Amino acid sequence: MIKNAALALFLLVGSFGSTFAVAPSTGNLTSRNSAISLSDSLVYKRSLQSIQNRVPLTYNAEVQKYIDSYVRGQKSRVSRMLGLSKYYFPIYDKIFENRNVPEELKYISVIESSLDPHAVSHMGATGPWQFLYEIGKLYGLQINDWIDERKDPKLACNAAASYLLESYYMYDDWLMAIASYNCGRNNIKWAMEKAGGKTDYWSIRPYLPLETQNYVPAYIATVYIMNNYWKHDIKPGEAEITVETKTIPVSSTVSLGSIAAASNMTIDEITLLNPSYIQQTIKGSPEKPQNLVIPLTRKVYYSLVDDVLNGKAITAGQLQAANNLFFQNQRTVRKSIGASGFDSIISYRVKEGDTLSSIAEQFKGATEEEIRVINKLKDPPAVKPGMILKIIGG
Repeated sequence: MIKNAALALFLLVGSFGSTFAVAPSTGNLTSRNSAISLSDSLVYKRSLQSIQNRVPLTYNAEVQKYIDSYVRGQKSRVSRMLGLSKYYFPIYDKIFENRNVPEELKYISVIESSLDPHAVSHMGATGPWQFLYEIGKLYGLQINDWIDERKDPKLACNAAASYLLESYYMYDDWLMAIASYNCGRNNIKWAMEKAGGKTDYWSIRPYLPLETQNYVPAYIATVYIMNNYWKHDIKPGEAEITVETKTIPVSSTVSLGSIAAASNMTIDEITLLNPSYIQQTIKGSPEKPQNLVIPLTRKVYYSLVDDVLNGKAITAGQLQAANNLFFQNQRTVRKSIGASGFDSIISYRVKEGDTLSSIAEQFKGATEEEIRVINKLKDPPAVKPGMILKIIGG
């Protein structure tokens, strides 16, 4: 956010690793060797019109170039973003609905960080909404040796909503608000002056920094591809993160490692859900509790987590009992929908081409989550040929 040189590199060559890489903007639609036909351009235009809500989704040659880039060379990235969006977009949707922000502005986070809470630009902009230190503090985000709330998807999204709303109230134009999110309001002011007082994005675009000239077309193309991926043979990837979660207020100092142990999770899994705790320690207090996010699927472990939060030690026997209850509950659920009970533990050797999903499908009643927990696989789980997995047989 408002990081000029950093986003210039991002938009031109892709500077965040998993972020969309797009080509610089040159020429026009009809001058390209790969120019699309008039009928194709009408299809794209109508597709954008059909998904347009409160933010104008203008179709032109610049937007088409970004669509081409995503479709031709970034299908795997689009697939991954679609998977991650299963977790992040419901968070953003709820915040934007409460703040009366157009829900389609959530796609800004895609071009800012590829939905990565740990994304950091070389200018220091951090988190899924890419706040610089000073701007993050200005919008109420805690940033110190223990916590960086720029990485918290809920808090950072709320801060982004505040900035975007303020910009919209200034310009009465959502595209201008999006542009200001990239280059800052001073650049918008100067561009408006150079454009003779014009107040719409496409009129002032030639006077904006290059990265901002690219930013809005990239945004519109992102909205298109995230809603029309199926037209281009793109399939959503796995979420890579537990989608259903519960938030618990923490009023003490506790390590994420101890919480992970109490709920039979890996440290990677718990930190993925709680990215803002940069020392992997929650420093909560009765006066200022901090939030802990844990999966709803681990409900049977909540009492052990509560013990840890209250400074109590848990025993191996308690954890084993919770594990047994966890899988017993899963068995009960499966039986209620017609699945059989479980009689044994099966050892399965992973073959070439296997995935966690394909392995689970081979065994009646097995789930990816159960296989992952039993074998203590990291999240996102990776299975390799030759690996021996334990699977509960039915």
